Amino acid sequence: MMHLRRWAAIAALSLSAAAQAAGPLPSLNGADLAQGRYSGMHMRLQKTLLKINVADVDVRVDRGTQAKIAQVAAGQDYSFELDHRVAPLVIDAPRAVVQMQFLRDVPLSRWMGVVRDNLEQARDAGLITRDVERRVSDALPTWFAPLKDRGYLKGDRVIYSVTPDALRTVVVSSAGQVLVDMSQPGTEARRVVLATYFAPRSDTREPLLRSLLSSKQ
Repeated sequence: MMHLRRWAAIAALSLSAAAQAAGPLPSLNGADLAQGRYSGMHMRLQKTLLKINVADVDVRVDRGTQAKIAQVAAGQDYSFELDHRVAPLVIDAPRAVVQMQFLRDVPLSRWMGVVRDNLEQARDAGLITRDVERRVSDALPTWFAPLKDRGYLKGDRVIYSVTPDALRTVVVSSAGQVLVDMSQPGTEARRVVLATYFAPRSDTREPLLRSLLSSKQ
């Protein structure tokens, strides 16, 4: 459940009224993103103990962030110290794309319940304010109304496009149908997504950074 709570909260975070977005769907292979070593991360999210696969998570950052990571991490393997030096660089990335592809069905009612639990945890950790927590929680039914009866199905993708001053959230079905496409302006909204993925003691931080720093990348 801890894993489910983590990715559910991330999916919902936004700090202003959502507006319908337009244009091509965000892509991990976008021309403004880096390629090669120190640019991409991948992990498989599982439920604790039972090891049931929930989703594949991929993150890709911009070239400037890639260069900063390379400068800090060159010639080193993953370590606790390196983790704490690299994570802030990723959190501060001005441009990134995060994609989560579901490996099983998840009812929306369950998802929204754990979203609210994890929003409270994020606020307790100082990642978001109490006001942000309240506004996000109150807006969830409206933002994700298209998924009310359907929920998330195996193969669905949630894609977050992080830019310096906005966050775009897209939900795409396995058949390519766009179910949700909304954009939230503001620097806080875009930072919260990366901060939640790479917060200390999060379920995603260490495996993602291990993949980033692996010599096999």
